[in-house]
Amino acid sequence: MQEISYSDSHELAPTNGGVTEEMMDTTGGDKEESSGVITSIEMSMDISPEEAEEPAATNTMDTVVDTNELSAAASESTNAEPIVTEPTDSGSTDAELTNTELNHAESADVELADAEPADTEPATTEQVMTDADTTEPINTTTITDAVADNADPPAIIANTTATGLSPSPQTAENGLSPGYTAAGVPTSSETGDDGPSTPMSGQSAVVATATPRPQPDTIDGRSTKTGYVYDVRMRFHQNIHGDNDHPEDPRRIWKIYEALKNAGCLTRMVKLPSREATQAELGLVHTEEHIQTITDTAKMDREQLLDVANSYNSIYLSAESAICARLSCGNLLELCSAVATGKVLNGVAIVRPPGHHAEPDEAGGFCLFNNVAIAARFLQKEHGLKKIFILDWDVHHGNGTQKAFLDDPDVVYCSIHRYDDGTFYPGDPVAAALDMTGVGKGRGKNINIPWPCSGMGDAEYIYAFHKVIMPIVYEFAPDFVLVSAGFDAAAGDHIGENLVSPAAYGHMTHMLKSLAGGKIVLALEGGYNLESIAVSGLACTKALLSDPIPALGSIIPNPACIQTIHEVLEVQSRYWRSITPTFIDPTEEKQEGWNVVELSKVLGVYRSDFLYKEHRMLKLPISNASYGPDFLDNVHCTQQLYSTKPLYIFIHNVGEFRARTMGANNILRPDKSKMLDTVAHYVERIVQSGNELIDIVVPYQPATEDDKEPLKDKLTELLCDIWDNFVYMTGDTRRIVLLATGFGCYSMISFMNERQKDVARYVSCAVVVPGGDEAVPMVTRRLANWYMDHSFVVVADDHPVWERVNQKMSNRTGNIVRSGRPSERLSESLPRLYNTLFLEIERRIKALPPLDPPKYMLDLQEPPSNSSNNRNGVNDGSSSTEAMIVDSGPFFVRGFNAFCGLSYRTSDLVVGIVRARYSGSITSRKPVLPRIQQ
Repeated sequence: MQEISYSDSHELAPTNGGVTEEMMDTTGGDKEESSGVITSIEMSMDISPEEAEEPAATNTMDTVVDTNELSAAASESTNAEPIVTEPTDSGSTDAELTNTELNHAESADVELADAEPADTEPATTEQVMTDADTTEPINTTTITDAVADNADPPAIIANTTATGLSPSPQTAENGLSPGYTAAGVPTSSETGDDGPSTPMSGQSAVVATATPRPQPDTIDGRSTKTGYVYDVRMRFHQNIHGDNDHPEDPRRIWKIYEALKNAGCLTRMVKLPSREATQAELGLVHTEEHIQTITDTAKMDREQLLDVANSYNSIYLSAESAICARLSCGNLLELCSAVATGKVLNGVAIVRPPGHHAEPDEAGGFCLFNNVAIAARFLQKEHGLKKIFILDWDVHHGNGTQKAFLDDPDVVYCSIHRYDDGTFYPGDPVAAALDMTGVGKGRGKNINIPWPCSGMGDAEYIYAFHKVIMPIVYEFAPDFVLVSAGFDAAAGDHIGENLVSPAAYGHMTHMLKSLAGGKIVLALEGGYNLESIAVSGLACTKALLSDPIPALGSIIPNPACIQTIHEVLEVQSRYWRSITPTFIDPTEEKQEGWNVVELSKVLGVYRSDFLYKEHRMLKLPISNASYGPDFLDNVHCTQQLYSTKPLYIFIHNVGEFRARTMGANNILRPDKSKMLDTVAHYVERIVQSGNELIDIVVPYQPATEDDKEPLKDKLTELLCDIWDNFVYMTGDTRRIVLLATGFGCYSMISFMNERQKDVARYVSCAVVVPGGDEAVPMVTRRLANWYMDHSFVVVADDHPVWERVNQKMSNRTGNIVRSGRPSERLSESLPRLYNTLFLEIERRIKALPPLDPPKYMLDLQEPPSNSSNNRNGVNDGSSSTEAMIVDSGPFFVRGFNAFCGLSYRTSDLVVGIVRARYSGSITSRKPVLPRIQQ
């Protein structure tokens, strides 16, 4: 393989897909002029003869220009194939490139031999779609192209000396290039856009092509053809500062082009002429200062280019970057214009550099000019199309496109991207969030679908299309659809880390094609696995060509996707009537005189009433300001909390509240809304079995990671306070059982890690039922052995933990057992596990050795109920019995001191707090905690 590197100056060397400046040198040579001006452009490009580009069939070409054999200096590439060229109507600006005479080439007409130019491996970590292609040895080929529009087949060039080419020893007797008939049809086994041809032996033959279904060329005056734009000169934009593995690889567009060519798509498509965007067109979105800054890079030296690139976020520059950016934008505008006027039905723009990160006044994220944003403004201004829908399915949020239309009511911008709490590039947690809906008149016209993590695939993207994108865009009824078609969410892309298949991209394109009378254009943005973008771009193009789309597998989105889409619908339902039910936030619409009460507090009042009536349970005093408001009505206990009976600490969800709304909005129908108390029979079993109970309700089920961590921390602090103040002092006189279900499992394990010494000493059994496919929480390594011996962790049969069945399980997850069922809701699993859990708890407690005799004794004596000295629940001792403390030390640590000198009013109950007096280690007269009366 030939080793290629960047030159010391900013003259381009063909590293990583680039093209040398010699490629664009013009040469002399007399040519017969037909309907267009024929020029001879001698180009030197590092390609192998096998990879040279084939004749591209278009609607305007009837001929193929012959190519002589190479000169002796380039005799290694004697089989280079001919190049098809077309006339162009160039609309490029007057800007010129330094060191490279690119303006001498009309790249729409010069279909360069787009072989992979370097032996550099694709900048990807894995290639899941196809085997990695092997790079052939790189040769130098001299290519002569000509432009002829509807001309007769040209005669072979007689004056070979003028062009610097050697006469071909294989020139056919008819004066044509070897291997071609008089009609310009290949006669050898050359491979062109039409696919492999049939070998000839002196006779004309038809090139073998895939025959699409017959269809009319026009319907109601509009073409039924799919257009495309591609210009090899866009590969001149490359990183000249030494990073050959930069993900924005110049070969990206070549890979897609080759995939379309090899699949026979290009023969069925119309190639549109290439041009640069004008200053005025760029100014539709960008500031004059920004345009001038990028334009001036053509005159900068290597160090100046590096300084300018470093002033932006994630940008590289070369002297050719400015013209490549104008070509990228101008080609897209040419395609959009053809679709808008009916010259083609739809189209795909194979362009680079990408554009959706470029803001009006700043480049960024590999993007110099915002191609799609400029195209939208161009369609509005030049073609009178008012309503434009832009879908950006690149894995990164299109901050530049969003900023351009944030206050525009006629452009709907929708981005489906990775968010990761605002840390994923471009890393703006405000702009990329789902509640960024636009400003001013554009409020409601910006739609962000921010994935919270990687791993989103076909099911998640199709679900987003059906639930959010398609209902909104049907309601919007756009005049034109633009797609920022980045393929970095494709399976195999090491940056996006998502799993979208080519088939899913085809389905999404097919759905969008039904909009705006079929006027849709896909413009390449990101995508950094060369194989993934090739097959993904091919799938989208086939969908535009109305080819059959491969079937998808079962569409079952993951919980993170469902929750994200639910939250997006809540936000967007306020602006789009097709999104139902409409979410009404009473805190935002609160009027004077309203009393807004959280439903969790209403349920807390119900639970307090239910537990007292059924089991005489009381609200446990809560005074910590950090969590008190959330748990004031959600912590209850039995009355004889300080007895020696077994104590259960049970933490669980509030239950399932099944609500039915009015349909058009989220107002509940109370008569149709029910709460399922899934733990009522658990509480009944514990209390009626003669045990004491502290019951803790998780006030709400957190839906996002942002909600989970704060709630877990509050519950952990609550459990630690309850342990310190109400449980610890009787720990060595009774059995203590920890029981947790649902989200309470995570807080229970967190509490155990905080109080691991006490837990290992006093807790007899820990039962954990996470539910669903939630991750199994783990204890610390120090507590792992104890937890393995004393825990009972129940998970579903299809829980992900069983995928590691052949691996050594960590003791930190505890003693994990199968539930006997696949994943299901806790409301379904808890009734079924009822007997199993309690039998296991009883079995484990019976297997433990007897407790040591208590070091102290507290005798709770019930005073006369009509005693007048029992006012406020405090006994003066006149009717009490003596309680002897043998060892006074443990009795007064932590817990009981919390009661001294305090009193709480809980609901309708008054809890008397007694003041204890300690005098040495001898027996003393003890206060009595009276029975708490209603």
